[in-house]
Amino acid sequence: MTTLTNLWFVSLALCLVAALGLMLLIAARSLSARHGHREEAARRALLPRMLDGDPAGLAPLAGLDLRVATDLTVELAEMTRGSEREALLARAAALGVPGLLEKRLSARSAQVRLSAAEAIAMFDQCHDAATRALDDRNPDVRLGAALALAHRGEAPDPLTVVRKLKVGDEEHSLLLVSLMQDLARTNSEAVAGLLFEKDLSFEAKAAAMDALADLGGEYAPLLAYMARSADGERELQPRIYRALGRTGHPAGAEAIVHGLHSNDWTVRASAAESAGKAGLSQAAARLGEMLADPHYWVRYRASEALLRLGPRGINTLREVSEGEDEGARDVAARMLAEGRAA
Repeated sequence: MTTLTNLWFVSLALCLVAALGLMLLIAARSLSARHGHREEAARRALLPRMLDGDPAGLAPLAGLDLRVATDLTVELAEMTRGSEREALLARAAALGVPGLLEKRLSARSAQVRLSAAEAIAMFDQCHDAATRALDDRNPDVRLGAALALAHRGEAPDPLTVVRKLKVGDEEHSLLLVSLMQDLARTNSEAVAGLLFEKDLSFEAKAAAMDALADLGGEYAPLLAYMARSADGERELQPRIYRALGRTGHPAGAEAIVHGLHSNDWTVRASAAESAGKAGLSQAAARLGEMLADPHYWVRYRASEALLRLGPRGINTLREVSEGEDEGARDVAARMLAEGRAA
């Protein structure tokens, strides 16, 4: 009888706990719905004021209204450009949005600090606060601040940015290329200078080279020099050749041909890829020889480059496809078949 009584008490206690939990869930749902209604009402009231009107006639907000105005600012800024965006930011500044964003830069949550760093960079009067975010303890926050500042053309010099981000040690994001492209549009000479910094990581230099290549042929001579000077740097040199090929500038031709004779198969492969992208018809004979290379990727990149070269390259592929080397014949025939299928 005692055991049954204990089981009954335990069952009753569990029922009470379940009922209490259900009541708490209902209360939380009710509070959430009430908060949601208040937030929606605040959005409807604030939206017309943020889209139209004289900023001088707006008074600073507080509490829920200020939080809603801050979220609205970020949303609307993504959809506006030019004078409309400037007017929106002026109204947001009058409502006190920058002040809240600056407070959020000290939040415990890295996600909150990241969102604040990206948003606060939009305000001209908050340049110093956005720059301080480059020293945040979280690498994602630092990168977000750097991207936002660079997009506006207001980032510190590229070397300072790279060191603050600790590229190669803590920062390995693919967004580094986008960051470097923005930095190069503002200060391409300083980005080029990164290539001569001996203590910089491979990631930083590779991103800088890609950014310079996107500028066109202006920095092709520098990339050509770097390509030939990077012998022995197994990771960096192939990346330089790929960047050089993207410029399509005649100044890179000699360096690319030099790379086709490298002892490193990764360099030969990237140089062959560059020869095709740059349209170096004078490299057709050497590319034809490379179809017999012992490394598959060299053979493939060489055949792909020959196809890109047009009639002269295609003629070389046809000659090799009828030659004596069985491996080279197979590679050439396959690429010719791919070209016909395309």
